[in-house]
Formats: sequence, C-alpha cells, structure tokens
Amino acid sequence: MEFRLLGPVQIWSKGEQLPLRRRQERLLLAVLLLEPGKPVPAERLIDLLWPDALPANPRRALQVYMSRLRAVLDTKVTSGTEGYAILAEPAQVDAERFKSLVDQARRQEDLERRSKLLTEALQLWRGPALAGVTAEDVRRRLCGSLEEARWAAEELRLSTELALGHHQELLPDLAQLTALQPERETFAVAHMLALYRSGRQADALAVYGDLVRHLDEELGVEPGTEARELQVAILRQDPVLDLATTSGVPRELPADVGVLLGRDDLLAEAAQVLLDSGRQSGVPAAICLYGAAGTGKSAAAVRLGHRLASEYPDGQLFVRLQDVAGDAVPPDVVLGRLLRSLGLDSGEIPDELDARSALLRSRLADRAVLMVFDDAIDAGQLRPLLPANGSCAVITTSRRPLLGLEDALHRELEPLPDETSAELLGLLSGLGADRVSDLVPHCAGLPLALRIVGARLAVVREDVGHVVKTLADEALRLDYLVAGDRAVRASLDLTLRVADSLTRDLFARLALVGADEFAAWVAAPLLDLDEDAAAVVFDNLVALGLVQQRRINPPRYGLHGMVRALAVEQYAAADDDELRYLDTVLRLVTIADEHIDHAAVMIELDRGGNFVLPATEELAAAGASWLDTEGPVVRAAVERALPKWPRLGSMLALRFAGYLAVRDDREVRRSVLDAARAAAAAAGELELEADLCRCLFGALAQAGAPVADLRPLTDRAVALAEQLGNPALRMAALSQQGWLTAQVGDFAGMSRVGEEMLAVVDAHPEAEPERARALDQVGGGYFLSGRIDEGRQARREAAALSPSGTRLHAIRLVLLAESLLAGDDLGAAHVPELTAVLAEAREIVERIGDELGIAHVDNTEAQLLVLTGDLAGAETLLRHAADILTRRPDSTGEGANAAGWARLHVAAGRIDEARQVMDTAIGNAPATGVAQYELAMHSRALGLDSASTHRTKDPSQR
Repeated sequence: MEFRLLGPVQIWSKGEQLPLRRRQERLLLAVLLLEPGKPVPAERLIDLLWPDALPANPRRALQVYMSRLRAVLDTKVTSGTEGYAILAEPAQVDAERFKSLVDQARRQEDLERRSKLLTEALQLWRGPALAGVTAEDVRRRLCGSLEEARWAAEELRLSTELALGHHQELLPDLAQLTALQPERETFAVAHMLALYRSGRQADALAVYGDLVRHLDEELGVEPGTEARELQVAILRQDPVLDLATTSGVPRELPADVGVLLGRDDLLAEAAQVLLDSGRQSGVPAAICLYGAAGTGKSAAAVRLGHRLASEYPDGQLFVRLQDVAGDAVPPDVVLGRLLRSLGLDSGEIPDELDARSALLRSRLADRAVLMVFDDAIDAGQLRPLLPANGSCAVITTSRRPLLGLEDALHRELEPLPDETSAELLGLLSGLGADRVSDLVPHCAGLPLALRIVGARLAVVREDVGHVVKTLADEALRLDYLVAGDRAVRASLDLTLRVADSLTRDLFARLALVGADEFAAWVAAPLLDLDEDAAAVVFDNLVALGLVQQRRINPPRYGLHGMVRALAVEQYAAADDDELRYLDTVLRLVTIADEHIDHAAVMIELDRGGNFVLPATEELAAAGASWLDTEGPVVRAAVERALPKWPRLGSMLALRFAGYLAVRDDREVRRSVLDAARAAAAAAGELELEADLCRCLFGALAQAGAPVADLRPLTDRAVALAEQLGNPALRMAALSQQGWLTAQVGDFAGMSRVGEEMLAVVDAHPEAEPERARALDQVGGGYFLSGRIDEGRQARREAAALSPSGTRLHAIRLVLLAESLLAGDDLGAAHVPELTAVLAEAREIVERIGDELGIAHVDNTEAQLLVLTGDLAGAETLLRHAADILTRRPDSTGEGANAAGWARLHVAAGRIDEARQVMDTAIGNAPATGVAQYELAMHSRALGLDSASTHRTKDPSQR
C-alpha cells in the first residue's frame, strides 16, 4: 500500500487508487502520516477536522472516521491515551521517500547521481502537499517545513545542474520557478546565471530587474547580497561566472597577450620570489606590479600567471578589483566570487565580511592556488582577500604601491625604453622598428599607446608621417599619458581622433544595434555604404580595438561595456540613419522568414527599405539557420523600433514570430508579440493589431494559457477583422474561436464555427485561400464528435489545399494521419496513405528544423509502425519524441506519445501496461477539452476504456 501526501491525498494499492470520498477522511489520513508511527492527540485531530463548528459528539465522529480508515488500510492503526497513529513504513509514504532521496542526494558527491536523486525526489510532488483537504492557512501550518524542504531540494537540483553545465536545459524550469516563487531569490539567481551562460546577458539582467521591482512592491526590501553580487558580475562579464572545468579546478586567467617585450627580467625575478619565498617561510608570497595607466601591468600579471600556472595545481583565480566605472569592488563581493570559484554553493557562503575572509583562508589552507588581482585601489581592499597558506601566491596590479602590504615584493612597471618601444611597435604594425622610430617619442613608452598605434598602422595603413603629426599634438598626448583613472577613456578618445570620419561615424552609430553581438553587415546600413566599403570601415574599428571579435565562425563582434557607453554618448540622434538600419533589418528578416516555410503570414507586410545587401541577403536566405545567429539583432531592432515607429516594429515582430514558433522559443516569442500588440494598439494600427492578437493567441495557447485569458484576444481579433472588412483575418480569428469552443468540450460547436467560416469563404472569393482553415475546424469538430469518416475527409481536403512544403502543411498532414489511425480498424485500411502522408510531413519538419514538429511526426509514425509490425522501430520513435517533449513540453504531443505507447503495449500483449499508460495520461489531462476526449477515444479504440472510466491509474507505473 502506498500513501501520497505530496499533492492531493491518495491511497494506492496494487496500481489502483482506493476511494477516500470525504475530505475529513483524507485530512485525517494525511495528519497521521506526516510523521508515520507518531501518535497524534485526539484533541488536535478534532481541531483540525472541525475548525469552525464541532459536531454534537466530536470524539464519536472522530472514531467513525478512524473506523472508515481502518476499513480501507492494510496498515496497522493504533489508538491510546496519547492519540492515534498509523504504523506505516517510511517507504510507503511519498513524503518520507522524498526526504530520504534528498538526504541521499546531499551526501552524494557525484553530481550526475545527485541530480538523478533530486529529480526522482521532486517528481513525487504532484502539487501542493495535502492539496484540497483543508483551508489554505491550515495546510500551510501543517506542511510548512515539508514545502520548504521541497524548494530547498529544488535549489540544490538547480545548483547541481548548473555545475554540470545544463544551463540551457534549465531555462524552461527556471522561468516557471521564478514565476511560481518570485520572492525566492535563489531561483532568480539561478535563472540569471543560466541565462548569462546561455549568452543572454540582457535577459539575465532583466530577471534581476524583475526581482528588484517585485521585492520593492511586495515587501519593500532590496535583493540580498548574492543577487546583487551576481548582477555586478554579469555587468562586468566576470570570468568567475563561466562554467567551472570538469575537474573542479578553477582556471580563470585571461588569455595571454601575443607579444610582450621589455618585461623579461622583471617577470623572471617575480617568478623566483613567488616560487621560493612563500614555500620557505610558510607565508604566502605576494607580488605587487604598479605603475601609471597604460604601462601594461595587467598584461605582465597575466603573463606571469600563465608562466607559473603549472606550479599551482589547485587552480588559478583572477578578479578585477575595479568595476567598469572605476569604483572599487567591495571585498565582500570579491570574496563571494572567490568562494564560488572554489566550489562553494551560494547558500554555504556567509554574509559577513570577516566570516567570508575566514572561510576563504580555510578553503585555501591545504591547497596550492595562484590568485591574481587586477587594479587594486589600496591595501585595505586587498587584505581580506589574502590566503594564509605558504603554498599559495598572490599577484596584484595597482596604479600605486600598496604600502600596507609590507611583505609583498613591489615592482614598478616603468615606460619601455625607446629601443624596446620601437621593436614592439614594429612587430605590431608589421613595418619593422626602423620605419616607426619617429613615432616612439610620442607614445612615451606606454605599451597601451604602442598597441593602439601598431594596430592602426597594421590595418588602416596610413602614412607614418601623418600619424606622427596626429600624435604630435601635446594636449592629446599628455591627456593620454597622465589621465590616471580616466586612462581608458583617454585611450578611446585618442583612438577615435586618429580614425577617419567614417570610422568615427560608424563607432557612434553602433549604439543603434543594441545587441550584445552582431555581424559586420550592420555597418552598411548604418553608414549608407555598400557592403564592401562598409566592411573596410568596420575592420578599422576592429583593428583599433574599439570592436572586439567575439566568435570566429560565424564571425561575431561586440562592444565592451565602456566602449558601448562612449558610442551612446557620441551618437547624435538621426532618424534617417535609424530608419535605414531598422528597414534593412526588416528586409533581411523578411527574406529569412520567407525561407522558413511556416505559412503563417496573414496580412500584407512591408518588405523593408530599398537598401540592398546582396551578400548578406544570400546568407539570410538560409532562413532559420541565419536567424539562429542573428536573432538577438532582430529582437533588439524590434525593441528599438516599437516606441518610435510602432508600425515598423510590429512588422518586424510578425516576421520574427514565425522563426520563434519553428524554433519553439516560447519566452521570446510571447514577449516580442505582446510588446508589439500593445504598441500597434496604441498607435491605431488595427490590421497589425489583429494579426498580432492572432499570433499571440497561438503562443499563449501553446503555453497552456486558460481559455479565459485567450478569449479576449480572439474576440478583439474578430471585432477588428469585421471593422476592417478583412475576411482573411476574420477567418483566422474564427478559427481560434473554434479551437476555444473545443477546449470547453463543445465539439459540435467547433464544427458549426467551421461551417460559418465556409460561408464566409463562399461569400468572399478573396478569402478562398482560407478554405483550408475552415475545413480544419469542420474536420476537427467532426472527428472529436465521433464522426470519424467525415472528419477524415475534411482533414484530407484541408491538407490538399494547404501550401505545400510549409510548416502549416505538415501540421495538417499530422492531423490527417491522426484521423486515418482512428476508427475500429486503428488505421489498418490506410497504411499506404499513412506512409505517404507521414513521409511528406517528416521531410518538412526536418528541413525547416521544427523540433517539436518532429516529435509529433515521431508519435504518429510510431503508431503506423505498430500497424506494420515494427515494434522496435515504434519504440525508438516514441522514446525520441518523449525526449523532445521533456525539453519542449506540449500537452498535445504528450497525449499522442501516451497513445503511441498504449498501442505498442497492446500489440505486444502488455494490456495492463497499456491501460496504465492511458489512465495516467487521462488523469493528468485537463478535466474537459480536446486532450481528455482524444485520450478517451484512444482508450476506447484499444479496448482499454472499461478501467479508465472507473478508476485512475498509478502514474508511477507508466
């Protein structure tokens, strides 16, 4: 016998649920099993059973309920002066099994095993514990610790999965968890980290913004230390956020520079000191490399770190001690990052500075770790970060000596001598030392200046004499050399001043792009130049270090945060530039959209401006694969266009939505469509608003939104279509009304909607292309009403009318196959047609990369393979579909997967397993609507319905 408390209270025996019809019986059972075997006083049970009004004889009433429980249970129930108790074994109670699995997981060092245990534990939860047996406030008092244990286990699972590198797979779960538990900061923190590691920095910061707003509005508090630290780290793109290596040893040193001259003697001395002094004295050795801005302190520290890395096998840590604004990062924030790098979970890190510092020393006590701190402001900032173990070593850089670090070796990085400067500049420019010697005095021996000039000469190929004249301006040169904390800005200003006007214009206009990464094609519309000419200017920015190459294949570029801020400052708003760029994005996304074959565009949309990019347009013709890379640029364009040009932004959103549907990017799809719908409505763009309502309806419906939330969208779409006199939009809105009608169980009403749509088509010849949409409703209504042959024929006609080779055509082919598989013969009379229909559907979904569509085809083809006797092939397809559906949940697909398994089990003679699969699916489906009814149809067709109509089967037996 099995007792279930983690959700609705249930008793199971031999795979069947035993009846407990009265709420008081279920509550009594639950209270006694919250601590199995422990007596509960009768007075407490009476108070819980009748909190408002006691019966005439409460003890007698309690005895009656206990008697009823005893009649159902095969487990011993005791009573005495201390109260009542159920002597159940812990393994019989899901709450006890949950606790046991979590305890095992916490003791498990193997992350994969820990994850499996936690997943198994959390799958025992079917809803709130003790759901529906008592008032909510009472339920929370009874289950508070149990519910807290659930969320704590969820937190541990998330941290484990993140440590395993499963950040992208976690995103759907995290979106749901942060919505369910918005006050639980740990979920928001995990969501931020998973988004950041998935390359979605802006979305990660948006989650933090939502957390700040929610806590302020609901509780009047700010986020805790962990969330604040993570936000700062994301803004800085701190390496500590990157996924730890599989060995668990942190390797955080940045990439070494290719050429470093004039520091050999200093680095040799520093390396010897670090290797000898600390290990001989037992005190950690420390080196402080200090000097003026631009002297190459960071490059020297990183080179030294790489040279010594093998001597510190327990890891190398790297932290920048100033943020992007030049302010000191607080020591407690840095300590949090260091401790996480050393393997601690956030929950294990104390809040107090001294406690964090002590914990760091403890973690390093028996390890050989190299710590590199860049840009320390003073010794006070650094002191709490230092280890106490002589096997560790510290390298730090600073603008000035850190006099409070008496035991550290301080070495100043002075400007390079002229001979070395000439050699470095000659190497960087490719011109040789002799040809650049006149430039050396103007660079003042600063490696940063030499690198900027060398890169400029290497790519721009300007005359050296011209560069000498540019740098001869004393004001510019001194500003660069003595800018102190403003050295980064000074170097950027110098770089921009020596660039030509087009390069400066492009730099400023890159502020319009908005995406974290972009391709070089953006330069052409921003400058109103052809692709080749714009590429030259873009390459100048890359060569000057103002634009960084982030990825090689495909080439992707980005702006450092400080550089982006400067671009925004320098951009002088010009609507012509902005419109040309946004129109070009629309043109490109239109080309991509037209090659995705989703057949989802309902209204006439602009194709974008007249600005032509032949090479990029050829790439865009790859469709979804091009948007896989350019999607962030398109999304940023939508967001930039909507406030100023809502019509343009709405058309961008509609074109982008088809790709997002094919790739099943639900979160972005809903966000983009909702923002565009609101903007179109505010601007009075009625046709666009109507179509955006249609698209948003589809996105929300797929996500399982309730009918009450969907109906206003389709009602608005119908009203707008009638106001506009647009039959096609009216057909689309009526189609969604038919779908809603079916969801409340009115299948005949769905057919009536379809017949109304056919009447619209007959009355409006221009709506003839929408006849297939009407037949979808007619066929669906007939099919669900049991008129299988008529439904099959309507779906056959709809498939014949739909645009061949499109995603919409594939959907209709799958629906037709579903109809062919129905009926008393389970599709045996239609094997040739099924084979052809599903082969065509599979070609489409695989060609356009529709993974969810592949799952639907797999489910349906598996049923065909059962008909033809290929049970092994059917099982392979069903498992593949189930794997997709775990990553892309879809109630229709899950129901079809269950039906496929049931057919397979029946064909293999496993009737009980087939019945269990279908009963589980029916029990999990909504009480009314299409899913419930279709599953019941499958059960009846397979001869399984006699059991399913009388009892609910055990989900764990699936």
